[in-house]
Amino acid sequence: MVQLYHICWLFLAQVTPGAGGVDGAAAPAAAAGEVAKKQPSLLESLAFFMPAMLLVMFLYFLLMGRSQQKGQTKGSTPELLENLKKNDRVVTAGGIIGTVVNMRQDVDHVTLRVDESTGSKMQILKQSIVRVLNDEKEA
Repeated sequence: MVQLYHICWLFLAQVTPGAGGVDGAAAPAAAAGEVAKKQPSLLESLAFFMPAMLLVMFLYFLLMGRSQQKGQTKGSTPELLENLKKNDRVVTAGGIIGTVVNMRQDVDHVTLRVDESTGSKMQILKQSIVRVLNDEKEA
């Protein structure tokens, strides 16, 4: 148990085994003073890394905000849903491509035809539509 105490003390004080204190004797006051002068305190360590951390956080939030602005200006979802009409080809959030068959403003779902040969239809929520393909082809 005493050895574990000494190992922990050496680790915390970061004293080399030859500097004293390993054999159970207390370290000389001069050696302890020198060790305290050489090792930076916690506040000094934080003060050294804080500007770098703040810079990284600032750049992260700047880039994240910029990407969100690009996504909003490209085509916002409320405008897209207001301009949605019958026979528009759309892509859903799940990656399903279909043609709008039934679109009513008073309900929260849309009927899509997903297969032309069999006429398969499915109902999806309006909020899951992320892109209209007709608008991209015209542009």
